Amino acid sequence: MNADRGSLERSVARLASERTTLFNRSGTSFGLSVVDQNRLRVVERELDECFGALREMRAIRDASRFSREDPVVRRAITRNGETPTRSRRAT
Repeated sequence: MNADRGSLERSVARLASERTTLFNRSGTSFGLSVVDQNRLRVVERELDECFGALREMRAIRDASRFSREDPVVRRAITRNGETPTRSRRAT
């Protein structure tokens, strides 16, 4: 999983750099050529896909972390100033 995350982060860095280059080129030449406009669209779509994959990886990690959370900790969390109640176990 770390290798995937690392490659995604490298892709994000590369794509962000290319996007910046295209934006700088558009500023100096008062717009982009049709080829550059198409490349910018592709770069932005790929960036969105990379960020989506990173968010999904983070959500999976967080879901597994919270599913392992101790039930005692969750029971202590209350809403609207309620006092925590203890359930009695039958032995």
